[in-house]
Formats: sequence, structure tokens, C-alpha cells
Amino acid sequence: MVEMDAGVKRLPIAAVGEKMPNVLLVGLMIAKQSPRKVTCKSGSSSSERSVWNFTLRDSPYDLINATFWGSPEYIQNVSDKFHTGDVVEISKPKITLRHSDGQEDRFSPSVTSPFQLILSEKESVMVPHDMEYCDEFLPLLHLPTKPPGDFFTLADVYHNGTSIRGEFVNLLVAVRDIGPIRRIHTKYGRDIDCRDVIVFDQTNTGLPVSLWNTETVHRAKSWRPRESVLFLADMRLEWNAFRRGMVASDGPRSIVTEDPETPEAAALRMYARSAPLRASAILAQLASSIPDPSSITNVMTVQQVLDRASAGSADNSGGDDSQFTALLYCLLTKYDLDGCSQLTITKCAQCQMPVQDMCINLECPIGCGAELPRYDVAFDLRIKLSDHTGSLENIRLSGVAAERVIGCKVNEFMAMPLDMKTHLKWKLLLERCAARILVLRSSSDRPRPLISLLSCTMADPSEAAACIPVY
Repeated sequence: MVEMDAGVKRLPIAAVGEKMPNVLLVGLMIAKQSPRKVTCKSGSSSSERSVWNFTLRDSPYDLINATFWGSPEYIQNVSDKFHTGDVVEISKPKITLRHSDGQEDRFSPSVTSPFQLILSEKESVMVPHDMEYCDEFLPLLHLPTKPPGDFFTLADVYHNGTSIRGEFVNLLVAVRDIGPIRRIHTKYGRDIDCRDVIVFDQTNTGLPVSLWNTETVHRAKSWRPRESVLFLADMRLEWNAFRRGMVASDGPRSIVTEDPETPEAAALRMYARSAPLRASAILAQLASSIPDPSSITNVMTVQQVLDRASAGSADNSGGDDSQFTALLYCLLTKYDLDGCSQLTITKCAQCQMPVQDMCINLECPIGCGAELPRYDVAFDLRIKLSDHTGSLENIRLSGVAAERVIGCKVNEFMAMPLDMKTHLKWKLLLERCAARILVLRSSSDRPRPLISLLSCTMADPSEAAACIPVY
């Protein structure tokens, strides 16, 4: 704790004013950037200095940016001492007016104070605040720096697509996957650490986020899939040609608030714990929301389905939902009920995870040993549909939909002799059918679309002839 010199006055961020001398501020560090080296010229000579930017907060409403100048060694040492979540004391900073149309706003986080702090190696002092008095500041670490409801859903991001490329948006998301730290050698000769994470919300199962801020990259190691919720302020959205989708990345304006204390975050946290994230679970949940497949009347050809399902170019991204349904008049060209193909799957009765010998999901009461094992067996096979424009392969036929199409329960089917299974197969194989499907479009983290068959019945020839599109 700084011993206050005579004339030094402690002030909250809300009370500071331009050119006030001898001020002492105490605040919570909510964001920090890596130091940068700058070459300063004076006449015929030049010297190298470093600058370090960070952001402080001392109330739910008051935030201020700070810039620390000094020799490269000194600034690096100071930067290494302090991290996001530390409560610090700053004495004798220079207080200047922040220009809202200047570079400060383009390369610094959005703050509420009209002023900024300028610290120098020779005149300013920055030390940790007394731990005994830090508790009042710590809840501020979980308050977003933007209004709690001011964020894009991931559905908004994908719906707008390339129309918002280059824009800065706020996101409220849960962590799905955390990638390893990668070291990148930049064209400027520096080595920097970066990390990719996949996030999700109630509207979409995955958006890649690239982290370039060194502090955030290393903080991410403490995040937990399905448990950690993040408010990401001012993330830049870009179209990634390699991923064929939208990607968010942080920058000097970004602030990451971990586990925000807001009603919206609480709802997302509750959803994240049991949200379907595996492809089969997503399809199963979507299929269950369509109790009556006969309500699907949108007639399409195979090629139309393929075009819409793999809408992964910058020109046609956005505008379509992440899933859609279609009615196909087609032939069932693969339907192996009596061969060597796998037809069933065994799932844990509690968590519905596929199992081999026993449930290994430690988050499940059965998997962790708290309850006795109970398992369900269900249909799970792959079929192929074909028409005059092409074929859809590896279509999933599972669960209740499979029982409806095959015409019997899974336990009845398993007890049937082979000749009866063959009889069931030829009821539909190579016949003109009306097939209703559910399609989960390809995305940046899922390169191929997923298709599930909801119902399949013999088609009326006259109806099929009247409805089949040419393309």
C-alpha cells in the first residue's frame, strides 16, 4: 500500500478531472494488453521506450483506461507483476481528456470516464492494494462492461453472415471446447501465443473464437466446458475462408468477463449444463420438436438439399436457419436391414450417451457410480436416398422415427428371423417414396451437413409426378 505523501489525495474514478495533480486511485484491473516497444527520435538520436495499456474499474459504472510509459525492461517487469483481477493503487498519474474520435477509442476498451491516466516510470507509482481491503472490488470482476442485454446471439451472427464482417459485437456465450496454446511467429519477428475456443448459446451449438491477447490466452486454461460463461465485449467478426464460416476474435478493444452475474448469464449457465452438443443429440432434439412429420410439405430435390445444406461460401452465408426440413420424392437406394451393417446403438438410460460396455460419463449418476446401470437399445442405421439429381448418403435413421419407418419396435426387430427382416427391407428398398428429412446445415465447426430421416412412406405416383421439381 502506498504511503500517501503530503498533498496526495485519494479519489474514485468518477471524481477525477483533467490535470488534477497528486491523485491516488484504487481500482480493479479488468483488462490488460501486452507491452509494446516504441522508437522515439530526438534530433539525430533515437531511443526505445515501451508502453503498456490496461483498464481499471472501481464501481459498477466507472471504468478508465491507463497507459504506462517507461524503459522496456521496467515496463515489462511492471506488466508481469499485475494481472486481470488484481486490485492496484496508482499514485501521481497524469490525467488527460480522452478524445472520443481518436486512436484511444479505436485501440482501447470502451470506458465510461471521459479521462485517461498517463503513468510514467519517473513520476508515477503502481503497487498492489492492501489485501485486507480488496473484497469490495472483487464482485466487479463479474459485471459486464456493457449493458447486460446488449449482445448478439450466435443465431444473429450466422443469420447476418458477411453483412457484419469487420464489425465489433458483444457476445454472451458458454464454453464448449478449449484448444491448446499455439505459438505463432509474426511477420514483425515476434513470437506470440494464441488459442482457439468454441463457444455456444441457446441459439447455436458453435462459434470459433480466436484469442490473441496473451493475458486471456492463459486465463482460458481455467475455463471449463459447459460450466464457464463469458461476456465478450467488442469482439471482431470475420469470415474465415478455411473454416467456411464466421469467426470471432479479440483485440485491443475487447474485454472478457468471466462468469458474469446477470439474469441472462444465469439462464445460459443452466442451459449449458445439459445442452445437446453432439451431432446425434442435436438431431434427436430437433427431431423431437417435430411430432408430426406429415406437416413437412416443402418439396425439394436432392441437389437443392445439398446446395442449401452446404451453404458455406461468403456469398450465400447468412439468411438461412441452421436447420431446415424437406419433402423428397425419391428412391430408397440403401436400406440394409438384413446385412452386416450396424442397426442398433446402446445408450445410457440416464444421460443418453452411447456406451460400449458401461457408461463412462463422469457427469452422469450412472457413469460416476451413484446409480445402478440402466441401458436403452435403439435403432441407429444409415440409409441413402436418390433421385434424378443425385444422392444423399449417410442419412441417419434412428429412434422413434426408425420404428415408424421399419414398422416395429427395436426389441421386436432383434428377435426376428432373417427372412422376416429381408421382407421388411423390400417393402421400401428401391421403391418411389415420400421421404421427409431434417437437415442440420454445415458450419465453421461442422464441415458436413447432418441429415435425419423423419418418415418414409410409399409415394402416390400421380402426386409424385405433379410435385417433383426439375432441378
